[in-house]
Amino acid sequence: MSFREKLAWVSLVSTVIVWGGFFLYLLGSPHSARGMAMIGPFILAVLVQVAVMIAMTAYWSIRAPDEASAPADEREKAIGNRATATAYLVLVVGLVATIVGLHIGLHGPDVIFALAGAFILAEAVRYGSAAIAFRRGV
Repeated sequence: MSFREKLAWVSLVSTVIVWGGFFLYLLGSPHSARGMAMIGPFILAVLVQVAVMIAMTAYWSIRAPDEASAPADEREKAIGNRATATAYLVLVVGLVATIVGLHIGLHGPDVIFALAGAFILAEAVRYGSAAIAFRRGV
């Protein structure tokens, strides 16, 4: 497994676990507690995601420094470009869904969390698309 494939997999798994936990916590909280009270859990989720990514990148960089410092080849660039294009489509659909939600009653902090959710889902799709493409050797 290449360095970039490992990063794609750990990014996917950590995003799903950390942000999935955050949004489950958000959905389980009463609507009245979804405003500023969610800033703490949101910041915690960001810090956990960053810590996991730093730790895993450092770990794999130490184990294979040549591979970690090597520039991306054409295949890796193509995988990244396809994954980004797929994630962009998901992001646009999420933004349109949020706009539609505004017209049918979505309001307040839920709009912000819907937008954040669209972005996080798009990132998960990007990581997942890249990880699967690396695994398939495409």
